Amino acid sequence: MGKIIAIANQKGGVGKTTTAINLGAALAREKQKILLVDLDEQANATIGIGLAREHCQVTLYEVMIGKQSIKDAIYETQEPDIDIIPASNRLSTLDTDLINVENKVWLLAEKLQLIREAYDFILLDCPPSFGVIIDNALFASDSVIIPVECEYFAYDALTQMVNKINQVQTHKNPLKKKLTIEGVLLTKLDNRNIFGYKIIDQVQNLFPTKTFKTIINRSSHLQEAPMLGKSVLKTAYHSRASKEYRALALEIIQNKAR
Repeated sequence: MGKIIAIANQKGGVGKTTTAINLGAALAREKQKILLVDLDEQANATIGIGLAREHCQVTLYEVMIGKQSIKDAIYETQEPDIDIIPASNRLSTLDTDLINVENKVWLLAEKLQLIREAYDFILLDCPPSFGVIIDNALFASDSVIIPVECEYFAYDALTQMVNKINQVQTHKNPLKKKLTIEGVLLTKLDNRNIFGYKIIDQVQNLFPTKTFKTIINRSSHLQEAPMLGKSVLKTAYHSRASKEYRALALEIIQNKAR
């Protein structure tokens, strides 16, 4: 059964979409079948993996409002063994559209259950906000990767994200469902700036067993890849960024095996 992992942090610009695409590609290289679910109305993961938004007639929005089957929203990508459920700007109205729906936080979980057996990992690229979409992502997930940029304000947002995860876990406990922290992923490290290493030390002290060993450094290759609609493994396989995401994939696979 596929493991569902939300990639979430309410702060923007910390590397959520970059991680979703490149971790997915790295896991796929390890013979894992991947579904990427784009939950952000900006649809950056959709674009970054090579799909044109205007060509996606069925998106996550249509699935969430019950207009289309989740199977109809799955598209193949140029990346081997990676499918995607694309996003659209229509997701911006989802809070309003679902306002009178009972148990709406479980909608995504129910729909993913229908296709979960077809994948080894389902990665949820979450928007930088709290609301019905992030609630659905967390209630649907088994665990959460929290990307944290190596700068102060991103570190400060980490505690808020952890509190949110704990709140959701409280609701899942009576149903014998778990939501754990897969790991805190340190991103965008500028190795010329000593302050970034201070943030690393603080995060590692706060989460000594939940901070990934892999750290994602700042990289022009990571900036260029989504412009080409590809993962960094395709555009610069031997780059440091590619090696880092491949190392992260191995950590994720080891966690699943435990």
